[in-house]
Amino acid sequence: MKRTLAIIVTVVMCLALAAACNSGDDTSAPVSSAPPGNPASPAPPSPANSPTPSATPEIVQPAPEEPDVVYADHIEIIIDNNRISVVNPMNPGSNSTPTHWTMIMIFDRLINYNDATGEFGPALATHWETADYQTFVFDLRDDVYFHNGEHFTANDVVYTVEMAREAAGSMMSSQWGPVATVTALSDYKLELVLSTVNVDFLMNLCQPQAGILNKIAVDSDPDFGPCVGTGAFILTDFATNDYVTVERNDNYWGTLPLTKSMTLRFIPEVSARTTMMLNGEVQACFSISSEDYGQFENDNFSIFPLIMNNPQGFSFNMQHPITGDRNFRLAVLHAMNRDDIALVAAGDWAWGISDAVGGEAMWGYATEFRNNNLPAYTQDLDLAREYLEASSYNGEPVEITASISTNIKSCEILQQQLAVIGINLVINETDTAGLNAQFHSPDHMMIFHGITFTYAAGSCQNVFLPGRAQNRGNYENAEVTALITEALGTTDRAAREQLYLRVQELVYEDMPNCNVLWRLNGIVACKGVGGIILPYDTHQTDLRGIYWIVD
Repeated sequence: MKRTLAIIVTVVMCLALAAACNSGDDTSAPVSSAPPGNPASPAPPSPANSPTPSATPEIVQPAPEEPDVVYADHIEIIIDNNRISVVNPMNPGSNSTPTHWTMIMIFDRLINYNDATGEFGPALATHWETADYQTFVFDLRDDVYFHNGEHFTANDVVYTVEMAREAAGSMMSSQWGPVATVTALSDYKLELVLSTVNVDFLMNLCQPQAGILNKIAVDSDPDFGPCVGTGAFILTDFATNDYVTVERNDNYWGTLPLTKSMTLRFIPEVSARTTMMLNGEVQACFSISSEDYGQFENDNFSIFPLIMNNPQGFSFNMQHPITGDRNFRLAVLHAMNRDDIALVAAGDWAWGISDAVGGEAMWGYATEFRNNNLPAYTQDLDLAREYLEASSYNGEPVEITASISTNIKSCEILQQQLAVIGINLVINETDTAGLNAQFHSPDHMMIFHGITFTYAAGSCQNVFLPGRAQNRGNYENAEVTALITEALGTTDRAAREQLYLRVQELVYEDMPNCNVLWRLNGIVACKGVGGIILPYDTHQTDLRGIYWIVD
């Protein structure tokens, strides 16, 4: 079964890659459809006791066409292991997967990306052109209103870009960061000029954090105003780290959702999630324990497996005297058994590094140009002790911060493994906001987190460039920075690929991060639930079309 799945997935991905390559890189033509590169990574083998994931992401059970179907007005959803701490794209604490799901519901972006087809599509922008990947002109819709009744115009995009510049450390700042000047040519025509050529910029505009803000809303209510968008749902209730409730925007310019309202809940107790699903208190759960999946293998439920694009691992603080020591990092890497960590943390629903595609590359699972030729660091305790002896470490406590249950479990096994060679690892359990609070702190030592990549190779800039939101380890390598900068401005696909392959080689040598495991997340839903878009990039999970058939 594993061999057959691998063959099928490889063929599908190769066809997708061929289609992307055949699209060419002619910068003289307007760009409004295919991105400069399509993801093309084969899937790892499916765990023996888990469902086989789809070869390509898809909509889970599209809505039936029969006119007499009755849908529930409200749906309750348990989110993944990340809390929703703040719903404000300008706040670095908003960088968690379910927060991004909420942003997709309440904000619209200029354009959308369909990861199943590899194409960009219209949203707030109806048409866009660029001749050089540096100057972009967008035609905007004239029939869109914000949730507060304000008419959407190009001036709102100008305001959003200006606010992003002030939101240092946020993913919003990273998405709009390449923009040098933004000009409203008219109410419904916009010009964005980037500081340099950037072939991945359109992908930036598709990210959840690139939603458009309204100046009047933000100025009149600094707390709630940043939650006012033009999206299909309106944020109506929010309890930090607990739940978010959204209601359908009946004045939405696009297709109205089938569901009138939904609540996204964070439930910390693993057993409580299972009980709530079995009792019908919730209709979908993104964080059922892998040990409990067997209870849902019947006609009353469905399990939708989802391969996650983001590596789950840790970042070393490269500025700290202990974790910044390469010998110490090598000692950690050779003391670890990542297969054991994956097994304890998520059972059959995770892969250790020996099962993962591409060995040691710190790169997204389905991110283009993945370097599959970097051998993994394997457990060798004698070698680990040699490196530790050569390092500056003298038995001090080494703190690692983690915020979700899978990652905390991973840290607990890592703690035991490092103790064997004499490293005293101390675990600091926190929430998402606490994790993000260590952004660029010179004092932290290690952070265990999901390391975010989109499908575009250029998303690595948020992980490896100084000052970016995902650069949790204060990593800085002048050659890496230069290569990424060059790649972002290189329109020739083959040349761009070589630049990104070299980036991965240099990062492999520096080891600012460690990919510990890949997760296969099983979404459990009760009978009659469908309409969820499940991409490899879990930050892009789209709940706007979710429905629950009750009759």
